[in-house]
Amino acid sequence: MSDTRTAIADVTETDPIALVFPGQGSQSPGMGHLIYEHSEAARVTYAEASDVTQIDLVKMCFESNAETLSESRVTQPAVLTTSVAFLRAMREKLTEVGDRMRPRLFGGHSLGMFSAAVASEAISFRDALGLILERARLMGEFYAERPVGMASILGLTLDQVKQVCADATHSDSDRVDVANHNLETQFVISGDVSALERAMERARELNARAIRLKVKVSSHTPLHHEQSEEFAKIIQGIPFAIPVRPIVSNSTSKLLTTAEEVRHEFELQLRSPVYWTENVQAMAREGVHTFVEVGPGHVLSRMVKRISDQLIAVSLDDAREEPIPISVLPQIMAR
Repeated sequence: MSDTRTAIADVTETDPIALVFPGQGSQSPGMGHLIYEHSEAARVTYAEASDVTQIDLVKMCFESNAETLSESRVTQPAVLTTSVAFLRAMREKLTEVGDRMRPRLFGGHSLGMFSAAVASEAISFRDALGLILERARLMGEFYAERPVGMASILGLTLDQVKQVCADATHSDSDRVDVANHNLETQFVISGDVSALERAMERARELNARAIRLKVKVSSHTPLHHEQSEEFAKIIQGIPFAIPVRPIVSNSTSKLLTTAEEVRHEFELQLRSPVYWTENVQAMAREGVHTFVEVGPGHVLSRMVKRISDQLIAVSLDDAREEPIPISVLPQIMAR
C-alpha cells in the first residue's frame, strides 16, 4: 500500500467523534442484510470479501445458523466484512445527502481493530481479510491441540480478577489470564480449561458471576506466545500505511499514529489483553464525546454508555429507517 501522508491531520480538522468496531461475539444470523439491500457499497464489499476468502459470506451471514456462524474461520471474516460494509454504506449515504463525517479517532474491540485499521486506511481491506484468515487458523489449530476456553466474570474489580487468575494458575501449561476489561466490573478471562474452571469457582466464592463463553478458542493470553510470533512473521509481509487518524491501542490505550505502531499492535494482539474501559476513557480525554459503533450489533455502544453517562453512543446496526444506515446519525451530526 503506497502512502504519501507524512503527518496526522490537525485535531481541529476533525469532529469529536470516534468510530468503533466490534469483535468476535457480535455476530448474529442475518447480520448486515438490511444494508446489503439498501447499499451498493455494501453489496460490493460482500462480493469482494467472498472473492478473497473463497467463502460465500452473503450465504454465511444471511442464511447460516448461530452455530455455523460461531466457528472462528467463519466468524472472523464475517464480522470484519459486515463492519466494513457498514462503514462503506455509511460513507455512501452521507455523500448522497451532502454531508460528511470527520472522525477524530478509531477504535476496535479485539478483532474490531482490523476493521479500525481498514477505516483509518492503515491497511487494505483485502490484506485485512488475509490476516483474519491466518489469525483464525492459528487460533483454531491451538484449540485443536490444547483444551482452552474463555469465561465472563462480573462483579469483581480488576485487581480482584487478576488475583483470581494468579491463584488459579499452576504453571505455564496450566494458566488463565485477564483477556478483556470491558466495564468497571465486567471482565473476560482466557486460558487452559482446568485453570479457567478453578478461576470461575474462586470468583463465585467471592460472590461474582462466572459464565463460560460458548467459544472454541482462547484469546488475548500469554498462552499464544508462539502463535503471536508466527502471526508477527506473517504481518511482516503486509504493507501498512500511516493512519489518516489515530487508532487507540487495545492493550495500552495509547494513540497509534504511525504505520509501524499499527503493525506492532497486531503483532502482539493474540497475547495482549483488551482494556476497553481504558480505551473509551482515553478517547474521551482526546475530546471525543460521540461514539458510533460500525458493525453488527450494539455491544460496544451499550458499553460506552455504561462507562460514562456523559458520552453519546449509537450503533449503525440500530438504523431501520431510510436512509440506512445513517438514520441514527442526524442528532449527532449537528455542527
